[in-house]
Amino acid sequence: MVELVRLEASALETVLELDALCFAQEPFAAGWWHKAIAGEGAECWLLYRQGRLQGYCLFSRVLDEAELLRIAVAPDQRGKGLATALLLHAQQALLKQGIVQLFLEVRASNRSAQALYQRCGWQPCGTRKEYYPLDAGREDALLFSRQS
Repeated sequence: MVELVRLEASALETVLELDALCFAQEPFAAGWWHKAIAGEGAECWLLYRQGRLQGYCLFSRVLDEAELLRIAVAPDQRGKGLATALLLHAQQALLKQGIVQLFLEVRASNRSAQALYQRCGWQPCGTRKEYYPLDAGREDALLFSRQS
């Protein structure tokens, strides 16, 4: 059974553990998590399966636009449609809040994430050259958007 809920303070430690597991070299700024808990320009939804946190997505929100900052699913749960369920749920919740435009950026090499976004109605809309640092050099970010 899958349960989708908004981030609350009681779940923050578990979310940070999952974030560290999924993005060991790119930890996310704690301030965004606290903004999401307080409802101050950020939104975060958690996906629980069989009572365990298996994924989350975090958006920033300004006026009628939102940007996907991060989405993650536990490594042992990937490939089961959980990211799709999570992103579709978040999109619908944002649309109900009056968000009309969604944005994100993704590494050019992250083909599985790009496929997820396109399955959920996002379209490529640009490139940020040499945006992401690599051990040797830099990597482009692909920009995607989705309108309501």
